[in-house]
Amino acid sequence: MGSPFQRHFGTNYVPSIEEVSKIKDILEFSSKEILQIDLEIDQLQRQLHLQQEKRSKVHSLAEQHRTLISPARRLDRDIIEEIFLACLPTHRNPCMSAIEAPMLLTRICGSWRSIALSTPQLW
Repeated sequence: MGSPFQRHFGTNYVPSIEEVSKIKDILEFSSKEILQIDLEIDQLQRQLHLQQEKRSKVHSLAEQHRTLISPARRLDRDIIEEIFLACLPTHRNPCMSAIEAPMLLTRICGSWRSIALSTPQLW
């Protein structure tokens, strides 16, 4: 993307009338080219947005499937109960706070709530 006037950039050169006409032609061509590039950029941005939405949906679906095969889902109830008991504070009695065991354990999912509530050692 050279220009016949490139050597004059950054100087105090004053173009002739004939050169002014050529410069105006270059500016007109440049404006049209910029407009075309802007249109292509807009189109590419729309395509990118669509692909990002598509990727997000596929990723979400994959994550939902990944949770179905999570090893934590295969743990026996007695192992989960032992893990819950290990979550209790050792230096004091547990308090009924939503941010620590045992109450926190009841807020994870329905099955954990059921297990926690039916494990008397937690309470």
